Amino acid sequence: MEIIVSGRHLSVTDDIKAYAQDKLEAILGEYNKIGNVRVVLDVQKTRCKAEIVVHGKNINVEADAESYEMRESIDAAVAKIDHQVSKHFDKIQDHHKQAKDKAKVKTAGPSEE
Repeated sequence: MEIIVSGRHLSVTDDIKAYAQDKLEAILGEYNKIGNVRVVLDVQKTRCKAEIVVHGKNINVEADAESYEMRESIDAAVAKIDHQVSKHFDKIQDHHKQAKDKAKVKTAGPSEE
């Protein structure tokens, strides 16, 4: 999984870059179908904004958050991405699990007497 951190109207420090990468690796590391993650950090006057876009096999998810502190913005956007990605993969898991259960029901027919 490739994580790209860039800035709009600011130069991203190594500390903020490492913070965003660590947060995203912690929650997205278990999903092997995610190809790359793009984080765009933006500052406008006193507002800090973090935008996160996740691309992967059959998944494209976006989230953004705004606050007065950059770390708070990153935390909020990561929480939104975590919720969306886990919801997406839970739907996939439930769908396949349901298909396996139906296959078991079809093979187990009434017993002959």
